[in-house]
Formats: sequence, structure tokens, C-alpha cells
Amino acid sequence: MAQINFRIDDDTKRAAEALFKSLGLTMSSAITVFLNQSITERGIPFKIQIPDSSARPMSELLQRIDDVEHGRNCHYHDLIEVDGKAGKTARAKQRPARSRRRRAVA
Repeated sequence: MAQINFRIDDDTKRAAEALFKSLGLTMSSAITVFLNQSITERGIPFKIQIPDSSARPMSELLQRIDDVEHGRNCHYHDLIEVDGKAGKTARAKQRPARSRRRRAVA
């Protein structure tokens, strides 16, 4: 049986061991699974890429805008008017029911 030695930082090792333990695996068995899966797929068994940090938030924002415009996945809340002058405590007052304005919140 062959032996492989490699170096890895302590935090990564601890996190990986905890994960593998929760899956019922040892570090050795998890690495063996990775190597066997790599052989079976004739390559790395998962996609390796540099994430585009701007793509996800922008697409998520556009989806949320579309949801609000079409009344999906959003809740409506009454707007509150605040009156008062500088130096005094402002107090919140809701508008009368007949003229209540509504705003969508995603």
C-alpha cells in the first residue's frame, strides 16, 4: 500500500476533519474517495473556477427588482409619517386608513 504526505494549514485540516467526521469518514478515506472519483471521471470531480464576484449580486438584485415589480416574494408595509420640530422628540403618526400609502419591500 502506498503512502502520500502533504502539508496543509492547521485551520483547513481541522475544518476538513470535522466535516469528514460528521460524514462518518476519516481524512484518509475522504482523500481516497476524492482520488477514486477523479479516476472514474478522468478529471477533477467538481468544477474549478474563479467566481465572478459581481455577477451573483447583480443577478440577485435584478431578480428582486423583477419580483417587486410583479408582486412576487415581497411584503407590503404601511408608510409612517413622522412630524415634529428640531429639538423636540419626533412622534410617529399613521395616516388615516382612507389615504394610506403602501410600499413594496423585498
